Amino acid sequence: MSRTRTILSVILAVAFVASACSDAPADTTTTTFPETTTTSVPDTTTTTLDPEAGFKIGPGVDLDAKTIRIGYLADLTGPFAPLVSEVTDAQAVYWDTVNEGGGIDGWTVEVVLKDTNYREQQHIVAYEEIRDSVAAIGQSAGSSTSASALDLYAEDDMLVLPLSWYSGWAFPAVDRGLLLESGTNYCFEAMNMVEFVSENEASTMAIITLANDYGLDAAAGARIGADYYGISIVHDAIGALEPGEDLTPVIQGLVDSQAEWAFLATNATMSAEIMALSAQLGYEGLFIGSQPSYDHRLLDSASAELFDTRFFHSVYTVPWGHDAAGNAVMMTALAEAYPDRRPSDAFIIGWNTSVLLREVLEIAISSTDLSRFGIVAAAASLAEVDYDGSQPTEGYVGTPAEHAIRASAIAKPTLEVYLEAGGASQTLSSGTGTTGSVLVRDFSVSAAAAAHGFTVPCHLPEG
Repeated sequence: MSRTRTILSVILAVAFVASACSDAPADTTTTTFPETTTTSVPDTTTTTLDPEAGFKIGPGVDLDAKTIRIGYLADLTGPFAPLVSEVTDAQAVYWDTVNEGGGIDGWTVEVVLKDTNYREQQHIVAYEEIRDSVAAIGQSAGSSTSASALDLYAEDDMLVLPLSWYSGWAFPAVDRGLLLESGTNYCFEAMNMVEFVSENEASTMAIITLANDYGLDAAAGARIGADYYGISIVHDAIGALEPGEDLTPVIQGLVDSQAEWAFLATNATMSAEIMALSAQLGYEGLFIGSQPSYDHRLLDSASAELFDTRFFHSVYTVPWGHDAAGNAVMMTALAEAYPDRRPSDAFIIGWNTSVLLREVLEIAISSTDLSRFGIVAAAASLAEVDYDGSQPTEGYVGTPAEHAIRASAIAKPTLEVYLEAGGASQTLSSGTGTTGSVLVRDFSVSAAAAAHGFTVPCHLPEG
């Protein structure tokens, strides 16, 4: 095992034990985005031109050693730690695999990892600790947390890959042209989820979401979808959830409404609590959740049967074990790195975001410009990134309406499939396995998502 994986394994193992299925409170204050509409002017004092090699370089780049340091701001101990830890593991394995294969045209990538606890202030402090020593940020976990650091990112001309699917990241007026999003945003994801609800002949729905930019962006898409398909919102709990607070009023409202479906944009622990208590109080409807609302480990819990019979969730990538070329490469690499670990769909997200960053670095290297400004320019020039069937191909040229990914898929936790494969005792070394999520609707664009103009983010913080 490489040094990168050894260090990350120790850090993440400790974090996972401390935070799995945690309800640790998070700073979910909605952040006001700066009004500036342009990327900041590059700080030329931090860009160096090497006359012999013809390379422009900036902080985090060692031309002699041919190394590029990438920062990772991950929630390793907060409310999304179980999933984020696995995303981060896969990112480390990806770069180890690249480095062991000769790097990117001889350049190797070093990972610099910091825990943010999904708190805005801790996110900012973590960034300040590494901002002078990295060339880009390969993971910035969370929507509001990433937004809180935007001023600092702009000061540094820093390319950032958010582990967040907020619709605003597609707009330079919001992200300063610095945040390179990947996959379907929360808003289009929600529209596609509501079409699935509509196809199941529902006429009433509840919307229950976190109070942060993730929850409010998803809620905006759910409202657009409900209006489009003529579904009545009979329980509006948009932005009503705060980690660590009593969920009883929200749950009682759901029970009283007897909505045919409940739309969730929460974390996995909240989803389990909402479903279990509402069922206990007599709610008989079905649930559908955004991808961050679910964790496959819930099939190991006392709520397993409830998730098996009454829950669906959206996915940004095909599930673990799905027949996709991109998955096959990833599964082999993860099995070699962590033979005793179990399958996780979060590994796929981490792997694919690294595929995206590699595409950016390849362009920057071929352009002989590894300054921060050059890396941002390389990202803006990406016309197509192909994930070999693991998730929809995407690009970043044109307007947000032209390049934003509108397709997503729907999966069903299936206890029988999960248990037949070995359940929690599955290991990556078997070469197969499943998280139990089975696609019930392949990647597609709903009529609501296709019709949406997307000229502004679906949710914009007030102020």
